[in-house]
Amino acid sequence: MSEPYRALSLDLWFTTLSFEEGTAVAWRKAREQLLRDLLVLPGGPPTREQLRRASSEVRASDSGEGPWRETLDPAIYLERLAERLGGRLRGDAEEAGALYSDVGLLEAPPRVNPEAVEVVRRLSERGVPVLAITNTGRRERSWKRFFEASEDGPRFRAIVTSCEVGRGKPSPEIFRVGAERLGLPCSSILHVGDRWDIDIVGARAAGMGRALYRGLWDRYSEPEDLALNPKLDDGGEDVLRISRLTELLTEGRFLPGGEEAKTR
Repeated sequence: MSEPYRALSLDLWFTTLSFEEGTAVAWRKAREQLLRDLLVLPGGPPTREQLRRASSEVRASDSGEGPWRETLDPAIYLERLAERLGGRLRGDAEEAGALYSDVGLLEAPPRVNPEAVEVVRRLSERGVPVLAITNTGRRERSWKRFFEASEDGPRFRAIVTSCEVGRGKPSPEIFRVGAERLGLPCSSILHVGDRWDIDIVGARAAGMGRALYRGLWDRYSEPEDLALNPKLDDGGEDVLRISRLTELLTEGRFLPGGEEAKTR
């Protein structure tokens, strides 16, 4: 085993969280209704098709690449959407962005992985900081409010989001921002995620430790997603492969907190 790590980074989707049936549909409907309230257009509220087309065009014009990247802050996204539709936002863009970041999350919550809750709690008790690094169009504040509202939701030291960093996994930049938030070098952090192409590739590029988590693969909605990870896995010994997050609690994998961690 490598030298002990001083912090843990968890992916959100299909590591810390998974979708309940109908969650994505509920979010889409909630966002569509909010957009109809927020957007002031010459011809009246936008139709679903107008929103779909304009959103696709705004996303396509962004610098992000790949279907998992959400690299526009909600306020910027809404301003560009309004411009694309030939209208304006009702009220302040920042306030609108905060509403868009929040909408639907508490009303149609995703499922929290109890393994993640246990790992975050037990490592935090030992003084080992845990953060999340995720590709998402929701801001850190929205996710923290969601976890705080959950009775036993994990309490992350920080949640680093692609929409606020402006770069998504597998770009090493978002991993480096996570390390900076903890005041630690990337090499002292173990990142755990379910996707080889974004979590393992990105952590490698940033110089973080890496672990591929297989415990929620059975909740993927697309069959091709399930086949992708084994296809990309290169068998490298630098990647820890786990079926349960609690495997991370092996004694000696993380340096305990306190003065020893600060001076190492």
